[in-house]
Amino acid sequence: MAIPAKQRWIIYCVALALTLMAVRWAGGQDPADSRVAGADKASEVARPARDAPGSTSTTEQVPELRLDRLGTRAPAAPAGDPFQARSWAPAPDPEAVQRRLPPPRPQAPPLPFAYMGKMVDGNTIVVFLANEDRNYIARVGETLDGTYRVERIADNELVVTYLPLKIKQTLPFGGDTGTAPAPVPKPQGRGARRDDEDDD
Repeated sequence: MAIPAKQRWIIYCVALALTLMAVRWAGGQDPADSRVAGADKASEVARPARDAPGSTSTTEQVPELRLDRLGTRAPAAPAGDPFQARSWAPAPDPEAVQRRLPPPRPQAPPLPFAYMGKMVDGNTIVVFLANEDRNYIARVGETLDGTYRVERIADNELVVTYLPLKIKQTLPFGGDTGTAPAPVPKPQGRGARRDDEDDD
């Protein structure tokens, strides 16, 4: 049976109207509105349990945080050069470094002698020394107490070698200084003759 053209157009218009209404109804539901509505329903469900008698609200116990009252912090200066070469090896142990260092070089003890005087005999100089209650006569090449060898005697110093360590030491002393005789002054009395006087 054939549907007349007029009825067919009416069916088309009704179907189009129903489709537009369905699309509008589906497009009118905003996802944000649906989430807000769902959250409101969830809060309504949870509110009776939270506000039950004998329970305390957590929102009232949290103090208010005032961020505007926080002080400003000065930027920290860089701790060092970030591009400096760094080693990941452990720091050396100071005691181990001290053990690896060579022992200090031994030093000779100070000279125990005191200068008492000297005597010059031709080209030979003899120096008299004292050590507590003992007296010594030092000449070049002699050994004192089996520990010190006299190497050189000068006008103002005595050089010896400390034999256990082969270290030279010097004992300074004052040299003898000669004094020239004072000039004899000319007589300046009344009877003295002056060089500028003329002979009469």
